[in-house]
Amino acid sequence: MQRKKSILLKVLLVFLILVFGAAAYYVYFALPIGTGYTAKYLCSSIFITGRGEEETFEEDIRPGNILFGLISSSVDYDEKTVASRGLGLFHEKTALYREGLGSTLIIGGDVETDVSGLPPRFSNSSTEEWPRGDYFDTEDIPASVDRDKLEEAIDFAFAEPEGGGLQTRAVAVVYDGSLIAERYASGADYMTPLPGWSMAKTVTGLLTGMMVKDGLLTADQSAPVGLWEEDGDPRAYITLNHLLQMTSGLEFEEVYGPFADATNMLYDSRSMADYAADKPLSYEPGEYFYYSSGTANILMKILMETAGGEMQDIYNYIMERMYKPLGMSTAIIEPDASGCPVGSSYMYASARDWARVGLFMLNDGVIDGRPLLPEGWIEYMTTSSAPSRGTYGAQTWLNPGDPEKLLPEDRIFERLPASMYYLSGFNDQYVFVFPEQDLVIVRIGVTHDSGLWDKETFALMVLESIE
Repeated sequence: MQRKKSILLKVLLVFLILVFGAAAYYVYFALPIGTGYTAKYLCSSIFITGRGEEETFEEDIRPGNILFGLISSSVDYDEKTVASRGLGLFHEKTALYREGLGSTLIIGGDVETDVSGLPPRFSNSSTEEWPRGDYFDTEDIPASVDRDKLEEAIDFAFAEPEGGGLQTRAVAVVYDGSLIAERYASGADYMTPLPGWSMAKTVTGLLTGMMVKDGLLTADQSAPVGLWEEDGDPRAYITLNHLLQMTSGLEFEEVYGPFADATNMLYDSRSMADYAADKPLSYEPGEYFYYSSGTANILMKILMETAGGEMQDIYNYIMERMYKPLGMSTAIIEPDASGCPVGSSYMYASARDWARVGLFMLNDGVIDGRPLLPEGWIEYMTTSSAPSRGTYGAQTWLNPGDPEKLLPEDRIFERLPASMYYLSGFNDQYVFVFPEQDLVIVRIGVTHDSGLWDKETFALMVLESIE
């Protein structure tokens, strides 16, 4: 009996050692992603959004994963850097803020600090009405709008459940071309740039359309990616259309956690586009839909190289072709360490500027009577690719459902119109566009538990206020 107990204890000891070893291995090698995320998020939140270090960590970062509790950070307000490390010792990552560019993780060497060639920021007129300016009279809204119902909808968007966690930071509603309502949480206002995360992908799709309009690219051309130019490389058959519709066939794991492509790309890669472009094919181009942040970053690098190849070239293009015409005075797409804007995830903009993007799409890419996109580009972006089965167009989410079923319950938002399309980002960022109702709804927040936020009911409440 004693011998059996001894063997059992040894087996248990070995098991515990293996479990502890596996846990230690996981934590140690997961920490570089956690320190990268923390440094980057803190840096952007402090120097772009203007939030405090402690509130950002406790409200925005720590609730995202238990491992963030193992990470500490130091902020240098003079140099505008944030350094984060695991357990106070391991895998330090540093993010640097540069005026006009936002924050960048320093990966694989230094980052360019000479930003003299960047376009200067601009301000909108405070007396000209939105969207051309920033004047907004809360009393000057259409008589057809039910103010009480609209207020009730916005109250719903900011109502914290017991225990908290919803954290809506901003809401804006546009109807019939005019801003009719907005509200902000404490610490934010109509000029506060807020993260849209993957809503940046739709902006990347719009910028691609602008280059097509300018005759610099065509949607059906082979994607000009240097890594794919070797003779016999099957990736040479990937077109811009495949990239835009997320049907490139490239292997990519859109998972946000340790050891996954999406997080390795965002927090441990100098060139995010190169990380994604280096992936092999898993499917024939055009055959299979798979949502991929890597694809959007490949697109953005193509745009940068088409604009001239330098960081200043793409930022000047974005300023002149998008920000200024649309009046997006707060917007910035942050670059990776190689200097390329992160077209998948790192766009900051005020709720009003996100609303301007939605209105621009609603108006078919026309500003002041001038088309900034090729004819039919918005229709292209909002028409389902066959492989996505009614859920995705070109860098834009859709709501018609599977064309072979056409059942309301098959739609992502079954109670909302099938014609609605939308921008969507991590932590429940949304820009809903309702073409038939001439309506745009923006919600920005930091909701870690998506179950806390009933965005469909909120959108329905707003719809009911204008009907």
